[in-house]
Amino acid sequence: MLAATALLPAPAHAHDTLISSDPADGATLEVQPDAITLTYSADVLEVSPVVRIVDESGETLTEVTPTIDGPTVTAPVEEPLPAGTHTVQWRVVSSDGHPIEGTFTITVEQGADEAAGPSDAGGTAGDAGGAGASDSGGAEETTPAATAEADEETPSEGESSSMPLLLGVVGVAVVGVAIAAFFALRKRT
Repeated sequence: MLAATALLPAPAHAHDTLISSDPADGATLEVQPDAITLTYSADVLEVSPVVRIVDESGETLTEVTPTIDGPTVTAPVEEPLPAGTHTVQWRVVSSDGHPIEGTFTITVEQGADEAAGPSDAGGTAGDAGGAGASDSGGAEETTPAATAEADEETPSEGESSSMPLLLGVVGVAVVGVAIAAFFALRKRT
């Protein structure tokens, strides 16, 4: 019986948490940021990460498959954002294998069409993003890799249609491992 408990999954530990974002939650930016940078309490897994920005009515403005570098997730914001308050929705897989998700808001004062007039708008976006952020440190490293996958999975009206599927797959995998461990132990005894 002791061998059976050794093969069972370890007790649940606290999932990783978002410790900072750039721009920070509630930040007001003159123009849209070049990227959304999220920093977690531990390395996250490169399994179906997504960062989505929706407007006040819930309409998806952009959805990006971000790059992951240890605990840092970077999502380039290449689609023009209109002026207004936007919700940033994120989903990653914690280092313990469990999906985690959350949201925060940012306000963009000038829409992309309004910001095109002034020169050096890109520099202003980086400065504004840095001003509203707290200790993320990676805003300068914007990598537009893996954005093509975002087109494959675009839920309508800001709904996350892939989350139940992801949770189902993870659940089936956990049950499968438990069943395999049970039969493996049963054969040994």
